[in-house]
Formats: sequence, structure tokens, C-alpha cells
Amino acid sequence: MRRNKPNSSRYVYNFIFPHGCEELTIHGYIFRRVAEYKERVQALQHIISSYSEFDRPINTGTHAVTAEVDSPIKEKKPVLEWGDKKATALDDLLLLLSIFTLRDVFAVPEPIERGEAAITADSREYFFGLRTAIEYEEAKDKHGNKYNIGFQKGVERVYRIMCTAKWQDEYRRGRFLSLFRSACKRQILETSFLTCWTIWEILFTLHNQSWLSDEQIIKLPASEKVSYILTRYRIKATLDETDRNGIKRFVKMRNAIVHAGRFVDETALHDATLFVRVTAIIVAKILSKRR
Repeated sequence: MRRNKPNSSRYVYNFIFPHGCEELTIHGYIFRRVAEYKERVQALQHIISSYSEFDRPINTGTHAVTAEVDSPIKEKKPVLEWGDKKATALDDLLLLLSIFTLRDVFAVPEPIERGEAAITADSREYFFGLRTAIEYEEAKDKHGNKYNIGFQKGVERVYRIMCTAKWQDEYRRGRFLSLFRSACKRQILETSFLTCWTIWEILFTLHNQSWLSDEQIIKLPASEKVSYILTRYRIKATLDETDRNGIKRFVKMRNAIVHAGRFVDETALHDATLFVRVTAIIVAKILSKRR
């Protein structure tokens, strides 16, 4: 039976709170665990059995309401472009929670019961993301129990950066973040690799469109774009011959997938995984504004 709730409250699917954290507030939105939180988390997909607060056995999984979120009296407009006039800052925060917890986190006014509608979000664990990008910070509640306050502070700090005019202007309101969430999901490596490649292309364009025309950007060799991103985000301070040979392999891999639908060899699988992981590092730097 559904209980009455404030009009500003929504049900949140698939959000796993930091260890010991019962409630957190981000940008005025208050997220609270539901009473059946343990059973709901155990119902999600778990690739391996683990323990964090309680047992999480291997499970094929399903969607589950794990939290409720109360909105501030006056909700702000989103930073990201959603193509929906009703979108609010909560939509931005749900995306951030997805890439920082490696789950597809979404909210609805009422729980979706069987037979009511189809849920298109994916309840599976992500293949990769930014789970370790926020530092752990210990705090104690009024009962003396320890919990991680670092997650709330970290996401709040990230969103404050995204709300600045400077960040929005430089990254055109973060249009690439939705692509990054898609790249993180559990899928074939070829899909994640190509999505990450698109993100690198977007970042190159954002940083160079003030002095290069669209035609010049399109015609520029892919190896030069990759080299630029690697040095701009200080993945490598300088590029030597070995690095440039590696970049050529990346370009060859990209062309092989686009034209043949597969990687050229088993070594490419390792290189593609590396490219995806480096993309996560770059996104983490963008969200923290660290170079």
C-alpha cells in the first residue's frame, strides 16, 4: 500500500547510499533511505557476493525503490541540456549519482507497479565509472555510528562547479556527460570505446572552435585530436615516439570498428579498455576542474 507523501517528494530507484549514511542533502535535495532499504538493495543486480553494512548476494537483479527525495520549495533549472522544459536540477543530480555510484539512478512521482508501464532505465551495475573519484571522509551521527560524509560533499562540490558560468561556457553545459553515462553501462567494449571516442571529439571541438572552423576540425587527423586531449588534460605532459605509436593504434582500432565492426586483435581489447579508463580520468578532472 502506498503511503501519503509531500507533493515535492519522489521515489528514487537504484541509489545505493554510502556506507552508514541514512540521509544526504545535495543542492537542496534531501535523499533518505526507505524503511526497506536493505531488502531493496539486495534485490538489485550484484555481479559478485559482497558485504557492506549487510550481505549482498549474487543476484540477476531488478529495479528497486531504495530512497525518497524531497525537493526544495523552489527548484532551479538544470545545468545540462535535457530537451525537456520540465527538467530541473534534480535531473542533473540523478545523472551525477549514476556515474558516481555505477547504477542507473532515476526518480518518479509514484512507484511503477507491474503492468503499469515499462521501465527503460537499466538496473544492471555499470562496467566502469567514477565510483572511486570522490574521497572517503568519515563522520559520526548522534549515536556515535560512523558513516561516509565524503560522498555528499563530493557530489555537492561537483555540482557547484557545474553551476558556474565559466564551467557551463567552457563545456557548453556538459552535453557530453549523458554520453559518458551511456559509455559506462555494461555492454560490449566496442560500444563503450566508440562512445568515449565521440566524447574526445566533442572535447576537442569545445576547446578549439574559437579559432578553427567546423570544416577544419572535421578534416583534422584523429591522431592530432587524441594528442591534444592527452596533453591538455595532462594524461601525458609530453608525447614521445612510443606515445605517438600508441595513438596510431587507437586510431587504427577506431577505424576497424567503424568499418569492420570488430577490433583488429586481442591486444586491441586491452588498449580499448585503457582508452575507456582514461576517458573516466578526464571526466573526473573536468568535474573537479583539476588539470
